[in-house]
Amino acid sequence: MRGLGFAVGIFCLLISRVAHSEDARLGSLGVKVSPPDGFCELDKTNKADMALFDGFSNYSKVGGFSLIALYLDCRELDASRKSGTFILTKVAFASFMKPVDRPPSQYISDACDKLREGLSDEQKARASKYVTEFSKGTSSLQNTMPLGVLDEVKGAVCYSGQLIKAKVANTGEITAVYLTAGTTVGNQPVGIFQWTNYEDATSIATALANLKTIYSNFAATNGKTE
Repeated sequence: MRGLGFAVGIFCLLISRVAHSEDARLGSLGVKVSPPDGFCELDKTNKADMALFDGFSNYSKVGGFSLIALYLDCRELDASRKSGTFILTKVAFASFMKPVDRPPSQYISDACDKLREGLSDEQKARASKYVTEFSKGTSSLQNTMPLGVLDEVKGAVCYSGQLIKAKVANTGEITAVYLTAGTTVGNQPVGIFQWTNYEDATSIATALANLKTIYSNFAATNGKTE
């Protein structure tokens, strides 16, 4: 089932240190995206930026997604350009490579149900393999704690998440809140992926509130009504 593939793909898009953005068209379907407040684009003429974009794009494809846009926290981006520091806070928009095979509202509900069920051992092993293949030595995933489905607007959007602990070159250990909003535009499944720093017990609720705002703006821009 493609709903299961979408759910597994969301799980497999884990941690990345790259960023870039651009508008994209999915076949004949236009998806409109723009940087959320406090997020910036990278310089498309910068070779280093493009190399980062290519890395994240390739990583997304392994999870079954095609990258639409990726935005970074403006302050972290500015610091990284000065000193090469790791950028944790980012938001990505990506489309699932296969269109829905049933009514979009049912598709999202089914995918949310699959996320509630969790992944099989085989699917978890596949996700781990993807991380190893595409980390290219810059980061290593140490542990993940699924948060499950955090909220749902039935048939419109499904929010899920994980806590991720990783070791990043030249940075050390980090703990991140990785949340996703699964939705559709027309017959095309779209994921909104958000990475933020985990500081304390309020970090998950704060990250979810931020992601809901991003989704709400995305939905309004793309003519989605709930």
